[in-house]
Amino acid sequence: MKMKKITALAGALGICTMQLTGCGGAGAQDDRQKETVQEAEGVAKEDLPLSRYPETVTVHLGGKMNPNAKLSEGKSFENNTYIDLLKEELNIDVQYDWVASMADYDEKMSLCIGSNTIPELMNVTAAQYRALLKYDLIQPLDAYFDDYASDALKSYVDSGGEELMKCITDEEGRIMAIPAPNLTAGGINEMWIRQDWLDALDMEAPRTWEELKAVAEAFETKDPDGNGEDDTIGILGPGNADHMNAVGGNQFGLDPLFGCFQSYPQYWLEGDGGKIVYGSIQPETKTALERIANLYEEGLIDPEMLVRSDSKEPLLAGKAGIFFGPWWCAYTFADTILSGSADWRAYFTPLSEDGSFYTHMAEPTTQYVVASNECKNPEAAFKIINFLIANEQKWVEEGVSSTEMGTADFYPLYNTYDNADEIETSYEILTKYLAGETTMEEVDFSTHKLLKNDMEAVTQLKKEPYDDFSLENWNLDSELAKGNLPRLVAIMVGDAPLVNETYVPVYNAYNGQTDTMEAKWANLKKLEEETFAKIIMGKADISEFDAFTEKWLSQGGEQILEEINQELGR
Repeated sequence: MKMKKITALAGALGICTMQLTGCGGAGAQDDRQKETVQEAEGVAKEDLPLSRYPETVTVHLGGKMNPNAKLSEGKSFENNTYIDLLKEELNIDVQYDWVASMADYDEKMSLCIGSNTIPELMNVTAAQYRALLKYDLIQPLDAYFDDYASDALKSYVDSGGEELMKCITDEEGRIMAIPAPNLTAGGINEMWIRQDWLDALDMEAPRTWEELKAVAEAFETKDPDGNGEDDTIGILGPGNADHMNAVGGNQFGLDPLFGCFQSYPQYWLEGDGGKIVYGSIQPETKTALERIANLYEEGLIDPEMLVRSDSKEPLLAGKAGIFFGPWWCAYTFADTILSGSADWRAYFTPLSEDGSFYTHMAEPTTQYVVASNECKNPEAAFKIINFLIANEQKWVEEGVSSTEMGTADFYPLYNTYDNADEIETSYEILTKYLAGETTMEEVDFSTHKLLKNDMEAVTQLKKEPYDDFSLENWNLDSELAKGNLPRLVAIMVGDAPLVNETYVPVYNAYNGQTDTMEAKWANLKKLEEETFAKIIMGKADISEFDAFTEKWLSQGGEQILEEINQELGR
C-alpha cells in the first residue's frame, strides 16, 4: 500500500457527544474584534502582545490543580503570585469557574463540552478540541494571531510547520487554537545499541534487517560482556506494562521492526484512494508480524518480552545489547552512563529494502488553548501565554518559580512551549560550539530555554576529540555529570540520526473519536494487542492475523472506518 504524507493529531479521549448549538456568529466575532482594536488604540503594534489593558479585563477559566503541589503561605490555586502578576502587569483578572484535580480535569472539561457550559478560555485535549469544532463552540483566533502572538510564540508555532498548522486550522483555513508544539524527535523510535559490545565482537553497527539479525545473534551467543555466562539479551522487548506499538515515542516497543515493512499499527492511514484505513489490519502488518515472530522463535528477541515487570532491569544490569526508543532514552540508562559501564549509540535501523528508514511520528501537538464563542477578549489568551514565555526562565532565576510555586502547577492556561525542532537545533549548535565555529555571544537564547546551560555544561564535560561521543571522551568524574551528562548524551548521541540521517515520516490521519469508537474501541484495542502478542511469541500461527482482521471489522472496526471517512468527507 502506497502511503501519503499525512497529518498527525493527538490521541482520542472519550467525551460526551450530545448535540449542541454553537453560540456567536461571525458578525459577533467581528464586533468583538473591533472593540479590541479600539481598546488598544494608541498602543504600538509591536507592543500589543504584552501591553497592559487600560481597564481591567476579566477572563473565566477552568482550573487544573495538582493536589500534591506546595503553596506559599497565604496563597491558593485561585489566588497566587502569577495571578497577581497578570493583574499588575497586564490588568487581566483571572477567575476560575471551577477547579478540578489533574486526574479529573479532562472528565470535567468533557462534561462542560457536553452540556455547553465551557469556560471562556481553556486548555483542551485534541479530542476535546475536535468536539468543540464539531459543535461550533469556539471562535477563530486568526484575527488576533498576527497582532497579539509574541515573536517567540510565533516562532514556536512556525517551528511545527505544515503538520502543526493542520492541527489548529479548520476547513476554512482559520486558526482555531493556540498550540504548544511537541518535539518532533519525541515520536521517532530508533535503535539503541551497545557500542562496547560491538567493539568486543569486532562488529559494525547493523543497518539492515539481516545485519540486525546477525548482530542480535552474536549478542545472544558470543558472550559480548565477557563474563563467561550465557546471560545476555540480543533485542530487549517491552515489559508487561509497556506496548508493542504506540502512537509516537514508545520506549522498549518494536515499532522500527514494523516500520521496516512500512507497517504502522494503531495509526489511521490515508490509502491509495484517499480513504482512511487502519494500519493494524494492512497486509504490511501481517508481513511484519511474521518476520518479527521468526526473530522471537530464533531467540533473538527477549524471551521474557511482555512478561517481565520492568524492561529497565536488564537494561541497567548490563544484560541487553539492543532496544528501541526515542532520543531521550539516555535518561533511562543514565546510571550506566555515569558509571561508565555501557557505551550506547543510536541509529535509524533497520532500513527497508529500498534503503529508507520509515517512521511513524508523534502528534505535532497535544496541547490546545481555545476561546469560547462567548469570550469577549480572546486576545487575552495570547497575552497570558506571551507573559509566561517572556518570564518563565526569569522567574526560575529570581526564585519566583520555586518548588512551592512552580508555573506548571499554578500559572493560568499553562502549557510547555518549545520549538518542535529544539533538540535538532541544540545538536547543531552544540556541535558547532565544540568545533569552535560559533560562540555563546553569537547564539540567540530567547527561544531556547536550556541551550545556554547545555553549552556551559558541554564545555566542562566533553573531552577531545570533540566529534567523538564515545563514553571514554566524557568527563564522568565531574560533579556536573550527574545532572547534565544524560541530557547531553541524549542530544549528541540520541538525536544524531535525526540530524545526520534521513527518514520518511508517516503521520496519523485521524485524531478524533467516533460514536462507535467510544463504545467499542477498548475491546478492539485489547483484541489487537492480544493477537499480536500471540503471533510474535509463537502462541498463534500467522494465519491468526486474517481471523483477527475479520473480527476487528465485524466487531465495530468497519463501522468506525465508515464514520471516520464520513466525518473527513472521504
